[in-house]
Amino acid sequence: MGCISKLGLFILNFVVFAVGVAIVALASIIINKDSDYGNLLLSKGMFTVPVIVLIIGLIIVIIGFLGCCGALKENSCMLKTYAFIVAVLLISQIVLGILLLVYSQKAEDVIKDGMEEVFEGYGKEDLALTKSIDQIQHDLKCCGVSNYTDWRELGQGNDVTIGCCKNQTDECFIGMVTKPPLVATKTIYTEGCFYAIKEDIQSITIGLGVACLILAAVEVMSISCACGIAKKSKHYA
Repeated sequence: MGCISKLGLFILNFVVFAVGVAIVALASIIINKDSDYGNLLLSKGMFTVPVIVLIIGLIIVIIGFLGCCGALKENSCMLKTYAFIVAVLLISQIVLGILLLVYSQKAEDVIKDGMEEVFEGYGKEDLALTKSIDQIQHDLKCCGVSNYTDWRELGQGNDVTIGCCKNQTDECFIGMVTKPPLVATKTIYTEGCFYAIKEDIQSITIGLGVACLILAAVEVMSISCACGIAKKSKHYA
């Protein structure tokens, strides 16, 4: 068996292992946003996809580790099994990527609708939710879901909420819905929280996308290399 092929497969699987660790780290960062946003997004399953990505990342880490072991042991059966598993994973990644592209707008609409439902609970029985919304708006420097005028439909009349105020005073939020953006922005945050949150995690999701592209390329090479070594190997499980 060629030493170069064996070493190449080992290196490729080490890359797979490293990329898997990176995906797990990035997915964990997104999931950790739950501590920042509370039930604002979790109620609509905002973090379902990152959890799935986290699980896939863990699987990739395990596959990378097993692939390294398979390359060292030079076992034909193990290498063929490894190649099959990686091929299935690759196909799954492609399908998931297509689904995310096709349904990305629908997913955003579902998340936005969920946020509106949560914001409608402001000032009602759940005092903890009210405080949470105010805190989120102040921390993220946002107001409403799409923009500050949302609070009219969300039941606040011509007022926004105190969490929208840059400097929170007793009257800073009164009548702000009727103010034009250039005037309102002097006192309150005018950007919607949906877009603030989307921007907050955008760099992380881009990192996930790049990691997945690198992983897909490495997986194709790994499958080819594993099959090549398996054909030359005389060892069977």
